[in-house]
Amino acid sequence: MNSHSLSSPELREFIQARHLKPESPWPPLRWNLDSLTLAAFFFSPDLEAARSKLRTTEGSQITAAQRPNPVLQFPLQWTMNPNAGESPWIVGFALDIPIETAGKRNYRVNEAAHLVTAARLQVANVAWGIRSQLREQLLILWSTSERAGLLQQQVELDQKLVSMLEKRLAAGYASTWEVNQQRLSLIQDRNALLPVQQEMAATKVRVATVLGLRAQALDGAELDLSGFGEPIPELPPQEIRLQALLNRADVLESLAQYEASQAALQLEVARQYPNLHLGPGYTFDQGARKLGFDFTGLELPVFNRNQGPIAEARGRRLEAEARVKKIEAKAFADADGAVAAYDTARGMVLQNEHQLAVQGRQLSFAQRALELGQDDRLALVLAQKAELAARLAMLDATFHVQQAVGKIEDAMQRPVSGVPLSFRPNELAK
Repeated sequence: MNSHSLSSPELREFIQARHLKPESPWPPLRWNLDSLTLAAFFFSPDLEAARSKLRTTEGSQITAAQRPNPVLQFPLQWTMNPNAGESPWIVGFALDIPIETAGKRNYRVNEAAHLVTAARLQVANVAWGIRSQLREQLLILWSTSERAGLLQQQVELDQKLVSMLEKRLAAGYASTWEVNQQRLSLIQDRNALLPVQQEMAATKVRVATVLGLRAQALDGAELDLSGFGEPIPELPPQEIRLQALLNRADVLESLAQYEASQAALQLEVARQYPNLHLGPGYTFDQGARKLGFDFTGLELPVFNRNQGPIAEARGRRLEAEARVKKIEAKAFADADGAVAAYDTARGMVLQNEHQLAVQGRQLSFAQRALELGQDDRLALVLAQKAELAARLAMLDATFHVQQAVGKIEDAMQRPVSGVPLSFRPNELAK
């Protein structure tokens, strides 16, 4: 992790291979959510662990397809009292050729194939989780950066107001109470700015952690977070619910796990029928040459017919079925909750848009009144501060909308806008 860097040439090749052409020169001058997501896919230790698990599961698929090897035997005996003229040696060779019956190998291969599919979907699920965490932290970073800028403007306006009121106090046009109240407001604004700046620094560290980098790796990298301030496309609720069912990796993984449990049950049912062992062989028995063809190792299903493992496999299939229903219900609940949160946050945005427009008009009136000599600069600064307060409220509402959009994306496991990144395991492999 210490050697990881956004300027890595291997990262450039990874991004180019995913159809997201990097800017020239490398590294890009600005990193956005999509390019940082690909960087996280390249560096993330969590995704590398999921890839390793997938490779192990793919190895088990090879194991499941293997046929049992024949066993070669060399019987060797020596007769202590052979008959006159006969060889005292009894030598030969024999084969034990196992034959699986009742389609056991096909069921085993089918189960392994579904488990590999589930492991691949788990890789995609981990990848989406990384993208979701990255978006959440970048959203917080965007919000705190914007808020810090607005709060800094508010501090500057309060400083102007304090200076104006102090001059009015000296001229006898303002009271000490008014000046002290404005000084208190200035102190409060400065105190509000400090934790926002601290949160910005902490969020950058969290962004680097999600990327699988050290915080210093982001030094000098300019982050393009302007997308969080752009208009949100229309999000039809029915489409969100449909994508939550058809596109989510955890839903598809649970279905693959169910299919694997069904194949495992069929395998246990097939194990009621014993396998065959063919034993062709040749023996040189004290001068006599003998050919043999035996059936060996035939298990007799007398005391049990594999009822216990069949019952266990049937129980695991029922567990897998219940898990599918549980995850599907969660997907629908996530979609409905995200849509409800989006509608509520969108209503807040509309209210704040109206208030911001009102304050914008009031600011224009104050500027015009100052130009005409109908009002003084103090009234203009107060109008600027009121308009700034409306912009802060609008920022909060936009942040909540973007949070709701993130929940919608998590419900669908699909971005609502931007570059359509692939979450297929072959696209996520290094």
